[in-house]
Amino acid sequence: MTQPITATADTTPQTPEIRSLTTGDRAFLHFTRLNPGERLEAGVVLLVDDPTLTVTELRAHVAERLRDAPALTERLSHSTMPGTGTAAAEKSSGDGFVWRPDHRLDLEHHVTAEELPAGSGQDGLRAAMDRIAARPLDLNRPLWRIWLLHGHITDGVAVVYRFSHIHQDGSGLHQALHLLFGPDREPALRNLPTFAPPGARDYARMAAALLRGIPPTRQLTSWGGPPRGGARHTWALVELDQLRRIARRNGVTVNDVYLAGVAGAIRAWSLPEWEHSRRPVHAAMPISLRSRDESEILSNFTFGARLRLPCEEANPRRRLALVAAETRRIKAGGSIGAVERRILDRIPPSASPRMLAQAASSGSRVKEAALVASNTGTMRGPYTLAGREVAALIGMPPLFVGRQHLSVALFGLGAQVCAAFTASASVPRHTELADHWLAELDALDPLVARTAGATAGAAAPRTDAPRENAPRTDVPA
Repeated sequence: MTQPITATADTTPQTPEIRSLTTGDRAFLHFTRLNPGERLEAGVVLLVDDPTLTVTELRAHVAERLRDAPALTERLSHSTMPGTGTAAAEKSSGDGFVWRPDHRLDLEHHVTAEELPAGSGQDGLRAAMDRIAARPLDLNRPLWRIWLLHGHITDGVAVVYRFSHIHQDGSGLHQALHLLFGPDREPALRNLPTFAPPGARDYARMAAALLRGIPPTRQLTSWGGPPRGGARHTWALVELDQLRRIARRNGVTVNDVYLAGVAGAIRAWSLPEWEHSRRPVHAAMPISLRSRDESEILSNFTFGARLRLPCEEANPRRRLALVAAETRRIKAGGSIGAVERRILDRIPPSASPRMLAQAASSGSRVKEAALVASNTGTMRGPYTLAGREVAALIGMPPLFVGRQHLSVALFGLGAQVCAAFTASASVPRHTELADHWLAELDALDPLVARTAGATAGAAAPRTDAPRENAPRTDVPA
């Protein structure tokens, strides 16, 4: 039975009192400290087909889960503060910060409710997501919050989980959601890669890439100038089977299909610019460097690779083939990942905060990468909130506000995936990108092509992938 709760939840940790920050944690922390008012945060929205869920029930659910999830009570602390942690963790923190459990976490702060304009639907939900993204998380508390949003529809609610990149990367998000809403105690992630020691050839390839330097990426007029304004969110929901069908047909991965959809969406959105020029744009693509024994840690183990997006190619299938060739080159049998993991492990605790901050914000340098394209993978569901099953998941990709034009990420839950787009407010027509991404999938999907042929060119109704603004019987509209 769920215990009664007050304004705080008593969380007795089952792990050491403190632990060290990873190099990735420290990088994002120093970026935030050296750039006042800037931070990198992300989130997800869980859609529940039950309008009766209350904030009291949600707090009770979270309080019960936190008793077995001490990792979610961690907050930043200076190692010179009194504590009962290990001396090794304090010594290895380098810059003086550690993760320390907050034994009296304030649930009234971390789990709140907001009533949206009645009947405002997805427009009301989107506006709420934009507002939440503009509210920085408190660095003196555990770096996550939950909002219960209700009133915008009559037959459901939305629950936003918002977190800081200082504490969680994409794999950490899997673990956090699993701890809060997952069905069992098994790890949220499986089949994580292992990295064999890199060889001389691996280092030679990395050195050659560094010597070549990073050529500037193409600057699109369609971005509307330098990025300005807050983060704006839009998304597309589609059945995972459609991406798998396209992948099987073309001998590529689901990730390749997703990225080819991004390339096609950007091309369609900025089409006049591609009629007379073939100079490419590039995306920064985060790659997880976690080992199997790091799957349950809420921290950052991520490096980035630069991916060429073939937006100049007019044929969707050739675009997909080009993307697949590019991702195969980047993977290179895992050798580059092995070198990057070795570099990550060799960064000393005494590394300069400014150097670490620059590493954290590398994906925001728009002269080198026009956007960030992430794939968080499919979450291990089903998820439940106070006995209610989550019907769908919407992503809120992280965006360096004022530095980036666009961040895109693929999220999955069960049989459904969400391509989520976070754009700076200054980017014109950014809400069109999600529909362009869906149109790219249709152009690649043999089933859609057969349906279109059977109807003699008429627009076939879409039954397997809900458009962002289309009503659905199983997802709140």
